[in-house]
Amino acid sequence: MSRVQRLLDAVRKLHEATPELMAYAPWPDDLSAQQVMPHPCPVAQTMGDRKLPGSRSTRPVIQALRAATPDLEWRQTYSEAEVGAEFLQTYGYVELFGPGGHFRSRKLRGYIGFWGPGLTYDWHAHEAEELYFTLSGNAVFCAHGAPNVMLRTGQARAHHSNQPHLMVTLDRPYLAYAVWRGAGMEGLPKMVAS
Repeated sequence: MSRVQRLLDAVRKLHEATPELMAYAPWPDDLSAQQVMPHPCPVAQTMGDRKLPGSRSTRPVIQALRAATPDLEWRQTYSEAEVGAEFLQTYGYVELFGPGGHFRSRKLRGYIGFWGPGLTYDWHAHEAEELYFTLSGNAVFCAHGAPNVMLRTGQARAHHSNQPHLMVTLDRPYLAYAVWRGAGMEGLPKMVAS
């Protein structure tokens, strides 16, 4: 079994064991492995050194992510002009499953995203609905029409279609499993005015 398959299995077990995730979207039953070339980014090159304590339920995902990091296609959606050089040095994500993921699904898109401490992921929006589930760390989430909340490990926050939202990481790195569903699943987030 490949390290990427082990990561998918760890995420599936977490997803299926977490009522909030299962209520948001059942685990996709249409997954098929895709040939995706590994691609590093600065975060991937230091993933093994990052302190990501997680919890009993999220630790298997974190361990599988660390092991699979060299085999994963790490991405960065934004340009330096949009988010700044410091942001790009401590941010990256993997599309584990979805239209362009390591495993293809047309029903759901699942990411694992990493943001370093002290970052502002400024106002952005996307057509797809989204649920963030915190694997390790904490962050403050703000969204138009919703109260601000601080998410800790094991907590989740949903965003509606095209609802502008932002995230501020605090004193520790923030690692999340994000699920997209509905229309616009193939799209990307875009920076928007607050």
